[in-house]
Amino acid sequence: MKFFKAVKRIFFAVFGRAWYFLIALGVLLTWSVVTIGSEGFTPVFNGLKDYDDRFMKEFVMDDTESFSVNSNGTAVITGNYTPSGEAAVFDFESGETLFSNVNMISSDIFSDDYFMPYNLVVTDDDEIYAVKSYYTDSNSALLESESIVRMSEGYKYIGDVCDIEYDILDRQRESKISRLHYYDGAVTYAVTEKEGVRLYSIDTGSQVLSESGLYPSDPDGTFTVNVIPLDGSFLFLRSDGNVYRTGFDEALGDSICRFDIDAEGLSGNPYFDLAAVVNGTLYVADSWNIAAVYKIENGALVKAFDLEDDYCYIASLDSYRYKDDDKESLVICLDNAVLTYSDGELYDDTPVIRFTPTILMHINNVFESLLIVVIAALVINLIIRKKTLLYKHLIIVLPVLIVLTLIIAHSAYVYSDDKNEERIYKDLNVICDLSKSEFDGFDFTGLMSADKDTGSAYMELIKRFNKLGSGHGHDWSNDYVFSVVYRTDEDNMVYIAADDALYMPLNVYSGSSFSDMTDNLSGGFVDSNVTDFFDDDNALSNISVLGSITDKNNTGRYYLMVSTDTSSLYEQRSEILGTIVIFSILAILLLTLIIVLSSLNTMRVVKKASKAVQEISGGNLSARVNYKSKDELGQICSDVNEMGKNLETLFEEKDRTEKFYYKFVPEKFRELLGKENFTDLELGDAKSCELTVLFCDIRGFSINSEMMTAKENFAFANIIYGKMGPIVRNNNGFVDKYIGDAVMGLFEKPDDAVRCGIELYKTIVLDPKTAEELNVSDINIGIGVHTGMAMVGIVGESERLSGTVISETVNMSSRLESLTKQYKTAMLVSKSTIDRMSDPDSLDLRYLGIVQVAGVNEVEALYEVLDCLSDDMRQKRSSNSRELREAIRLFAMGRRDEAAASLQQIKDAGRDDYVTDLYLDYIRGMSEDDKGNVFRFVRK
Repeated sequence: MKFFKAVKRIFFAVFGRAWYFLIALGVLLTWSVVTIGSEGFTPVFNGLKDYDDRFMKEFVMDDTESFSVNSNGTAVITGNYTPSGEAAVFDFESGETLFSNVNMISSDIFSDDYFMPYNLVVTDDDEIYAVKSYYTDSNSALLESESIVRMSEGYKYIGDVCDIEYDILDRQRESKISRLHYYDGAVTYAVTEKEGVRLYSIDTGSQVLSESGLYPSDPDGTFTVNVIPLDGSFLFLRSDGNVYRTGFDEALGDSICRFDIDAEGLSGNPYFDLAAVVNGTLYVADSWNIAAVYKIENGALVKAFDLEDDYCYIASLDSYRYKDDDKESLVICLDNAVLTYSDGELYDDTPVIRFTPTILMHINNVFESLLIVVIAALVINLIIRKKTLLYKHLIIVLPVLIVLTLIIAHSAYVYSDDKNEERIYKDLNVICDLSKSEFDGFDFTGLMSADKDTGSAYMELIKRFNKLGSGHGHDWSNDYVFSVVYRTDEDNMVYIAADDALYMPLNVYSGSSFSDMTDNLSGGFVDSNVTDFFDDDNALSNISVLGSITDKNNTGRYYLMVSTDTSSLYEQRSEILGTIVIFSILAILLLTLIIVLSSLNTMRVVKKASKAVQEISGGNLSARVNYKSKDELGQICSDVNEMGKNLETLFEEKDRTEKFYYKFVPEKFRELLGKENFTDLELGDAKSCELTVLFCDIRGFSINSEMMTAKENFAFANIIYGKMGPIVRNNNGFVDKYIGDAVMGLFEKPDDAVRCGIELYKTIVLDPKTAEELNVSDINIGIGVHTGMAMVGIVGESERLSGTVISETVNMSSRLESLTKQYKTAMLVSKSTIDRMSDPDSLDLRYLGIVQVAGVNEVEALYEVLDCLSDDMRQKRSSNSRELREAIRLFAMGRRDEAAASLQQIKDAGRDDYVTDLYLDYIRGMSEDDKGNVFRFVRK
């Protein structure tokens, strides 16, 4: 607990009134860490935002990856238009958006288990099936396994359906799962392995997975290039150019058509990787060649229609039957458009996706804005409220320091990145020179067309790639990608094969343009696709080096391309950036520490001087600054010390004067009048308040003083007053004045006054030491106490002021003190005082009746305080308290004879005292005409 209190004190000392900004900043930063730092929370709190981090209200799909529509008209589409990708579910006919958000699913947002599904298909039950990929580690592009997952129409994760594990020696960078396809209650797909292909079917009702037998590669090397699931069947595209259509777990049968490859240009039977059955007609297309869509008729590929050149690729082919149409339409989902083909016409049905941010997204957006506001408010607060040298130095120097560090860090990163790229170029050149000889003399003719020899030629090429995987004793398989490309003309090339794909559909992928490359030192070419690290597509950066291969026919058109793996290059650049960031942070921290220590040293001296000034201003005039340097700070400290010394001398004189002044005018007067200093008191200042007045008089002082010299008189009085004054102050009162042989004390609480009177009597009268000190045989005093309203103020004239109390309360207290002489009592207290005491029952009081003192019209009930008497005297007077009270009651009721008789009985019993005798004589001396029943005193 003490530790937390200490931390709290330091916290408030450093930040002062900015603590609430820090609390708000902590809350907002925690919110940001939870909602922004975790990708799993992105769909919940962040929603769709463009590259400028702004909410998107509507958008047209772009860079489409997956598309599927079911018989109900529910369509699902995903793309990469936003940094986090996007997914949408919409009604195909009306275009109404049913769901839209980022293309990210979280099975458990609190465990940060999130993924971006791809290869989607929607069933007639409006459930979505998709593929989920697992990689060996965060920095590798090698697939470890894949899963088929189920999602709801609202893009909520339901669960995994099945897993596809990959052998550790057979892991590739590309998925081995074909496109998912839904038909008649089943989701079908194929998985291509080295040994062959297996078909799978998932019953969407029971989630039961069915697996076909293996469709192996032929002994002559012919293998399956691609498998396309259709409505109740599968298309097999083989490396020899034959296309087969077969049912689940059925033999391939006869070829339904052929495709062919010509590296100089596509032949009349083009390769395709998309297919859909519409009204019984099989439509096919090449996703990367959108010149036309074909259909298969009588064993041949026939062009169905042409597509415009405004599109980049085809994402999907599907079929849909409109509700008011008895025939199906072909749906062509392009990278940035959705077209339908029906009755020989193309229609543009591209949806406009509308995204509505949820309340959580609005809250998160507000919190992000608040975070900026709170940070700005905190900085402003620290500048305004903490105008210390440290803050000023940090506010001024830190931004400059950070900017300079960022400039230097950026320059260092650019330089390091350039050097890293140069190193990579050199490494790639060396690797390319070492590796291309592996392909010298290779006959690539069999790969330039699709026939029976294509498979064996491709497998031979793969063997050579596998040999390169060990890199002449070095493991290059994870760091570099080896490809063979063919230069079709002076500007263009196509890929023949690559070691990061299990089976390529031969030379159907378009490659980079030679015109974009630079000459390689080895006589080849360099292809650099390195983007700035902070670009959104920076993870796709790679560097490629091409070396010319001397093929069997010496065409000079084949090249070995060695490329950096995108993830490895990204990791290297991340390490460079990370190192520079760490050193930049350390540099900023080190320089900040130097600034802080320098400022703290200056602040330490300034605080010493400031503390000394504060202590001096607070009254500690002996405070000094211990700093002996001869610099400007030393001069300031010397001046502070000199000031303290001079003030100490002045205030010592002032204190002596003020203390002496207090002896004449009690400080309590100043407090009662509400003045901070005595110099604020002015003639006429007055205040009405309730006070209890105590008068104490020395008995027989006049007689004794006549036998003393003037010096002895003053000595006698000062001894008495020397005992009375401290007693009054110790009981929370103050002496208003000393009046010859009397003392007048004032109290704010009647309990204090009565307690003071008891202590006074016991100290002055009952304590024998007092008489010995006064050199008298005995001494006696009388005490009167009364409570009431009084006017406290300053009286006098301009040259002579005096604090005093003017009130009947003072007169009554003085008269009560005088009555102690006539009653022969020690201490008399009025009923007004008794009524205002907190616990009057704790006192031993004797009621003395209602009296009217001389000079006062008011009547007042009196009580004798027996607590101050000696034990025997207290016992004697207490013994008749009840009978005396009864006699006084009878007297007050006008029954004088009965009162006199009661008093006489007390006297006859020997329990009388001066009070009973005084009452008895007063009653008997009253005339018949005296109707009053109050004890009246006509003299003081």
